[in-house]
Amino acid sequence: MDGRVTYSARVLSEVHYRPGAWHGLRVGVFRHDGSAEVQVGEYERNYPSLLRTFAPFRAGDRELALYSPDYTCTRLLELPSCRDLGGEEPADGGFCPVDFFVPYFIDLEYRVGDAPPRRYRRQMPKPEELAPRTVAVTWPPVADRPARTTEEYHTPVSALTYHPFGFVAGCIWGDDSSWKVQFLDLSRAAEGVLQREERFGYLELPDEVTLDRAIDLSDYQSDPSEDYAHRVSITAVKRFDLRTGRPVDPFA
Repeated sequence: MDGRVTYSARVLSEVHYRPGAWHGLRVGVFRHDGSAEVQVGEYERNYPSLLRTFAPFRAGDRELALYSPDYTCTRLLELPSCRDLGGEEPADGGFCPVDFFVPYFIDLEYRVGDAPPRRYRRQMPKPEELAPRTVAVTWPPVADRPARTTEEYHTPVSALTYHPFGFVAGCIWGDDSSWKVQFLDLSRAAEGVLQREERFGYLELPDEVTLDRAIDLSDYQSDPSEDYAHRVSITAVKRFDLRTGRPVDPFA
């Protein structure tokens, strides 16, 4: 979970319940450390497709994952033990998750030449940003100043840290065929407690767009004293009547 050790899940086999009913899945959980892969456990999911319903993250010093053993609930899995910690219970007409996303960040120091360093926060850093790096920047000539090259030094000053919240896309069983985005409070995830909220109202995810691509936290907490630093951008579908420009109620 620190950029070197990760977890993933994939289907091992089908589970057949009775003739005429859909089948479930045996899902294997794998730990990756460099090029090594080890299966650490498995669980059963009572739906024919895994979708994107396994999302590892860290809460404090504990490694966990969001997962969906029953297609109508979101639950917490302890890693690497693969012990179920708690979460939502299966429910008729429950919210069926299809995609989970728990965002993360790292704090870095940025320095140009011998200038004093400045600290900044990178949301969803790329792998190369997790280690110190030097970036050469070439500046074109301007007026009477010739072209020049400067070196930028970027140094991580914090561990890779997961936010105490996440997002889930899915739908109420039988409502329609689109995925809606909801909020997950993970502040008590280490205790096996999570809370799902329809915080954004009816917010429809576009087709073929995954949550990690739809959600942008570029400015989040860059300056907690500013209102803008508590905002998140979410790519979503909105419908309008072309004759008037008025929004169309999806239930109308």
